[in-house]
Amino acid sequence: MIKNIEESFLNIQSNIIDIFSSLEDENKAEISLDKWSRDEGGGGRTYVIENGIFFDNCAVNFSSIQGEQLPQTALANDLKKEVKHGYKAMGVSVISHPKNPNVPTSHMNVRLFGILDKNKDICDWWIGGGYDLTPYIAHTKDIMAWHAEAKVCLDSINNDYYSIFSENCNNYFKIPHRNERRGVGGIFFDNIADFSLEDSIKMLESVAYSYLNSYKKIIERRKNIDFNDLDKDFQLLRRGRYVEFNLVYDRGTLFGLQSKGRIESILASLPSNAKWSYKKSDIYKKMEKNLLDVINKDWNV
Repeated sequence: MIKNIEESFLNIQSNIIDIFSSLEDENKAEISLDKWSRDEGGGGRTYVIENGIFFDNCAVNFSSIQGEQLPQTALANDLKKEVKHGYKAMGVSVISHPKNPNVPTSHMNVRLFGILDKNKDICDWWIGGGYDLTPYIAHTKDIMAWHAEAKVCLDSINNDYYSIFSENCNNYFKIPHRNERRGVGGIFFDNIADFSLEDSIKMLESVAYSYLNSYKKIIERRKNIDFNDLDKDFQLLRRGRYVEFNLVYDRGTLFGLQSKGRIESILASLPSNAKWSYKKSDIYKKMEKNLLDVINKDWNV
């Protein structure tokens, strides 16, 4: 069963790689595909594009790791699990930082945590994941479609999920020290153990492909829009917020570090370039105010 689950995650990763790589010219981008293992058990596959014609950088990570003691960050909301024979954690995570400020940054993650029995089979499990969107030049049509398509995906599984998971996303992807959200939301869920193991994987597949289809549509609508130096500079400054969230608050980053994960893969989620500026121009302040009016609005459908 574990091998079949790993294959499902690898298929998700491969499909996303196919779409993302189609946006690039292999001769004009730095593309890496690394397989890795770790001493504690397990390993993964990391795909990265850097300095491309479409992406400044992006990462599509698959990991399947095991250990004896479950990291604390895996146990959100006081979920208590007894681990006698070790655990298995598998998943795919995606982060994209397009070059064009009209195309939002996107993030997706689907993951399974399994408690192992004495035969090293999964005897208890829960799943988590979701996806969210971080625009720099906001387009209302994209945001509304992003949420509408997420609702269609989740309604096919459970009619209650979208309202709960979209609110979870708003609450999770916040930057408290900035008093603002990271983006316009999406869906976020954790500790879901409502289904059989097989149906749990099907749910994660549905979420992953909903993300891919929704993001692909946004890319097609926005990738050829012209932008200027001011737009790019604003994008780089706002990317700084992304870095702040990922390094200070993101539970996935903390889990990777606590589980002694591969640092290069964990930090591949960060943009290859970002900026911080003490003194901001009036035009930047205006652009930021307009963006924050969008970001801090509830887009849930």
